[in-house]
Amino acid sequence: MKKWLKILLITFSVVIIIVIGLLYYSISYIDTTPYFQTDYYSNTMKKLNSAITSREVTEGNLQVGFARINITPKIVNGAQDPSKGEFNKIKLSGFGDGKYVTGVHDSIYSKAVAIEVDNNLIILVSADLLLMPPEVVEKVEEKLKMRSNIVGKQIFFGATHTHASIGNCIPSFVGEKFGGEYQPEVVEWLSGKITDVILNSISDLQSSQFASDYIHSPNLISNRIIGEVGRLNDKLTILSINQLNGRKAAIGIFAAHATTLGAWNDQFSGDYPGYFQRALENKGIDMAMFFAGTVGSHTNRGKGSKFDKSKYIGEALADSALIILKKMKYSNDVTLSAVASEIEIPKLQMIYISDGLRLSPEVGLKLTPQIKSPNLQAFIMNNFIWITMPCELSGEYAIDLKNALELKGFNSTITSFNGQYLGYIVPAKYYYFDSYESRLMGWYGPSMGDYLMELNYTIADSLTGFKL
Repeated sequence: MKKWLKILLITFSVVIIIVIGLLYYSISYIDTTPYFQTDYYSNTMKKLNSAITSREVTEGNLQVGFARINITPKIVNGAQDPSKGEFNKIKLSGFGDGKYVTGVHDSIYSKAVAIEVDNNLIILVSADLLLMPPEVVEKVEEKLKMRSNIVGKQIFFGATHTHASIGNCIPSFVGEKFGGEYQPEVVEWLSGKITDVILNSISDLQSSQFASDYIHSPNLISNRIIGEVGRLNDKLTILSINQLNGRKAAIGIFAAHATTLGAWNDQFSGDYPGYFQRALENKGIDMAMFFAGTVGSHTNRGKGSKFDKSKYIGEALADSALIILKKMKYSNDVTLSAVASEIEIPKLQMIYISDGLRLSPEVGLKLTPQIKSPNLQAFIMNNFIWITMPCELSGEYAIDLKNALELKGFNSTITSFNGQYLGYIVPAKYYYFDSYESRLMGWYGPSMGDYLMELNYTIADSLTGFKL
């Protein structure tokens, strides 16, 4: 009996040691070190200041080209041909319990606008996708190197954030949970399409005029963390391009999540951004484009449900856009400058365990997509400023920066999904709040938002010449 008791005690002790070891390996305390005392902050500021110092400023006549391409895959039985966009199965992205596609409610597109002033070229690229998958962006940059002299920092990627679009593009547990099993052939085909639309926009460069403005749309957006009392970035920002040959393009940026279509849906659709684009194109705009703005903590609001709600929000936004398009004042003499800088980020601190504990960085890295050199990018074109980020930034963060810029005479926008993905970035006041955005999708600790916003203010100061 004593021998068995000894064996039992030893076995129990070993199990306890293993459990303690697993807990030690898999769980860690939240890092509350002030970001401005960290190496990642000081290293990033050095890179950013170097990029700011070396940025090019050009003046001259505006040249703009724009193009679109259909990226709706075809679902086929039997032999598939990925080179033609034919696949046996595509899973809709964005919902953990999402469905495989059975049809097309409305076609999805990628669109690009190339902007050039005195050989200084940038390209704005968006697509009817949940986000711009990092693997797709990497492939696009590889293809552009073979076909042009375009480099990644010239491209301002974005997405409409529709959850009724192409999945299967992001490896890792998290990527496959939200978008289905990774299919490299989908990435290859989609990256080819986006490469083509970029090059087509450049080949369309023409003498042009531009203008920008915004209109408040508070009835179409709400704060999804704390509801009616929450602050709202409710500005619909419009960038309008008129080629002197008569063709017109309009870009809309809005902060409401494109989630009028839920996990019940099994058809491709652009959600409300698709209706927005089609409505403008039916009313005299040759190409309408949409970018998700600061969608973190902001959801949509409108009448109806399902596709009726998509239609209501999209067409209401288009009506608002038409109001300000009619009164815009255009310019073809432009000063253009852009800046792009890699940023360093803190260690992963994802998945809520308790108020003070999260999964360890080592475990988190095994679950999430690999993060490769996330960038902040921005450009200024006369009095219009565009900043793009690798995350879903809370709309509450955008309000103060946009208002500060407006007081100095600048219109501005901040967009999401520029080629990497850092999850949701919410204000520190919400970090310990029991919400999806902070507990499941807040991956980098309570000071990540303040860190990124300091970088945004630094960029805005450099572009405007003001201390905001």
